[in-house]
Amino acid sequence: MKIILKNWLLLTVGLILTAVCVRVAYQERGYIAVGGEWLVIPLLVTVKAVVKSVAEDILNEY
Repeated sequence: MKIILKNWLLLTVGLILTAVCVRVAYQERGYIAVGGEWLVIPLLVTVKAVVKSVAEDILNEY
């Protein structure tokens, strides 16, 4: 629960982007299949972690 509260904005954006990506992918394919469009939320969480880590490294370096 703590993770959800801490990352509520990121999760909200991820859910909206996932819904859009899934709809577009299904329309382009013409059939239902599972593809990379379902990786939006994990990708956002990974990018956030990398950016945070790099920022901390840069701040600690100086």
